Amino acid sequence: MHTMTFFVQKYFHIPVKFEELPVILYWFSLCISYFLNRVSKKIIVMNYHEYKECIDACNNCIAICNHCISSCLQEEDVEKMAECIRLDLECITICKAAVDLMSTGSRFAPAICQICADVCIACADECRKHSHEHCQECADACRQCAEECMHMATGF
Repeated sequence: MHTMTFFVQKYFHIPVKFEELPVILYWFSLCISYFLNRVSKKIIVMNYHEYKECIDACNNCIAICNHCISSCLQEEDVEKMAECIRLDLECITICKAAVDLMSTGSRFAPAICQICADVCIACADECRKHSHEHCQECADACRQCAEECMHMATGF
């Protein structure tokens, strides 16, 4: 018995003659192709407009985090603000990456949005520890961004 004939009979429980094998394999490849085409359209259909609210929240977060860094550097005790500045920088970096992937409709956008939400929450928590107006504003922007990113990460 030919190896492929044995494989088709064993795993698909279809009695096959060796001569029929090319037709069956062709039919099988058409079915797989059809299935992958249908599934891939469902996975990769997202585009900029569907991510718009999250992109806007990320861009706002980037701007406010930049303002927070600038303002933290003007504070009397800059060393006390070091963790806030570090998390602002991380937040800006991940938000920019999320915006880039969402703008292109990447299939990895939900994954980066999950990470972005985690970083934004950490940044918001740190900013809340400080009474400065710019830190409170940053915490609000980070929370809003985290909510939008979480929605994008889990909303599919």
